[in-house]
Amino acid sequence: MESKINLKDIHHNTIDVYERHAKAWDEYRPNIFFEKSWLDIFISYLPSHASILDVGCGAGRPIAEYLLKNRFSVTGLDASKAMLEIARERYPESNWIFADMRHMKLEQRFDGIISWDGFFHLSQQEQRAQFATFDAHLKNAGVLMLTIGDKAGEVTGMVEGEKVYHSSLSIEEYREILGSLGFHIKHLKLKDPECDYHSVLLAQKHV
Repeated sequence: MESKINLKDIHHNTIDVYERHAKAWDEYRPNIFFEKSWLDIFISYLPSHASILDVGCGAGRPIAEYLLKNRFSVTGLDASKAMLEIARERYPESNWIFADMRHMKLEQRFDGIISWDGFFHLSQQEQRAQFATFDAHLKNAGVLMLTIGDKAGEVTGMVEGEKVYHSSLSIEEYREILGSLGFHIKHLKLKDPECDYHSVLLAQKHV
C-alpha cells in the first residue's frame, strides 16, 4: 500500500484525473450493465416519477440514463466539468450541476440519492461528514444507495493508467452513522459477484 503522504496526494488529484480522461473513461466504460439489478432494487423503494440526485454522476451513462428511461426526474452532480459536458449533450432534459459533493448545498430534497463509484473517492473523515449532507437532501422515507468498500481502509484504483483514491469505513461504522441519522439499512452485499464484485449499501430514511 502507498504511504499516507502518497495517498493524500492521490486523493487530492483524483478529480483532476477524471477531468483529464473524461472522454476516454466514458468511451471505454464497461458495456455490460451489471448495475441494473441494484438499480431495480433502488427503484423499488421510490414513488412514481420520483426525484433522484445522482452524486458523482460522471457522463450520465449508464446510471442516469437508466433512471431517465424509467421516467424519473434526475439531477446529476459531479466535480468534473468535462464529464458534465458529455452528460449535458447526451441528456439535455436533465439538470446537471457542477459541484463537489463535499460542499453541495442544493435547495431541494430528493426521493432518492445514489452515488455509484463516487462516494468511495472521499477520505474516511469526509465520508463521516458526508452522511449528514445526504440526510439534508433527502425527503422522509428517502432512499440512499452507495457503493462502498468491503472493509475499513484506503486503497487506490486506476483510471486510464493514473491512480485514483478509494476509502471505506467499517461496516459497523456505516451502521452506526446511518442509525444515528435515522436510517435503516435495507440491503447490504459485499463483493457482489453478480455486480462486478461491487459492495453495495442501500438505506432508507425513517418517516
